[in-house]
Amino acid sequence: MATPGPQRYYTPWQITVATVLGGPIAGGFLSFRDHALFGNRRRANRVLWVSSAIFVALVVVGFLSPPKTSGTPLAGAVAGMYRWYAGEAFGPEIARRSKEGWVRQSWWKAVGWGFLFLLGLALLILIAAILVRKS
Repeated sequence: MATPGPQRYYTPWQITVATVLGGPIAGGFLSFRDHALFGNRRRANRVLWVSSAIFVALVVVGFLSPPKTSGTPLAGAVAGMYRWYAGEAFGPEIARRSKEGWVRQSWWKAVGWGFLFLLGLALLILIAAILVRKS
């Protein structure tokens, strides 16, 4: 059920930037929010599960990659995938809702979410490194 009255949504480019900064979990979170805002809770939950699976897959690929292998091309591909998905999933809905007075969310907020998820990932890595070092 959609929220009545004009709201603020995240654009496909904002989702992409958040994904570049904070990984697939950040992009998934903003996509989740848009799906929920546009009234599709089932798809919102699905995007969180898929984003979590993508994150786990990327971690596994990172561990299995040879040393000194750059993950930049893979990260770019994931960000591009999120851009494509957001454009397909939200483009028509954004166009329709914009006519009803809905506006895009602030770039500061989108970038802030990306950095918040980046900070969370950095903390998880730090905790894992401390635990591995103690054992």
